[in-house]
Amino acid sequence: MDIASAEVTKYAANAMLATRISFMNQVAEFCERVGADVGLVRQGIGSDRRIGQAFLFPGRATAGRVPQDVKALIRSGTDVGVRFDLLESVEAVNERQKLLLFARC
Repeated sequence: MDIASAEVTKYAANAMLATRISFMNQVAEFCERVGADVGLVRQGIGSDRRIGQAFLFPGRATAGRVPQDVKALIRSGTDVGVRFDLLESVEAVNERQKLLLFARC
């Protein structure tokens, strides 16, 4: 694999993981409001072979290089005229999640 493709692969993989966690954060918030069990919902979603169990836990999507790589991919897209709307939303969800977790402490 060439260097540019390897770099994009790394950014894209971490952005996908952040997206999955952000999605589950929003599902968890929805579950709280409607009285559903997010653990059971997570198990149900994860039982779909197309999705799997990995990174379906609500929580912080801020570990390791994930947030930096999401930001880098957004910035790199902007530099070449590609807007990553989805990743901008993921970043916003992750920032909001920090506040929600802080408020619960």
